[in-house]
Amino acid sequence: MSDPLDATLTVAPSADGVSLTLTVENAGGEPIDLSFADGQRAEFVAIDETGAEVWRWSDGRAFSMALGSETLAPGGSVTYGAEWPSPPAGEYEVTGSLAATDADASATMTVVVPERG
Repeated sequence: MSDPLDATLTVAPSADGVSLTLTVENAGGEPIDLSFADGQRAEFVAIDETGAEVWRWSDGRAFSMALGSETLAPGGSVTYGAEWPSPPAGEYEVTGSLAATDADASATMTVVVPERG
């Protein structure tokens, strides 16, 4: 049985690039415990038109090595954000995914970054 988790990805232009927000909602009738292997709660990845990964939010970041957990009540949600600084102009498939070890939730959308000028 899959977890009744719904994920939504929203993208908005920011002064320095693109703001990404992943919202994960418990669509089921029971609380869901989310376990994390370290301090990372979500991952964001951008893939270009050739299928190449051009940006990964966690690259170059250090996360606390402490185990963590969060409980999502029925109907409850949690939001994780990231900033993609100065992305090159182009069209990308951006995916936001929950970094839990025991639950899966992700959302993907096409993002078009205009030429700056």
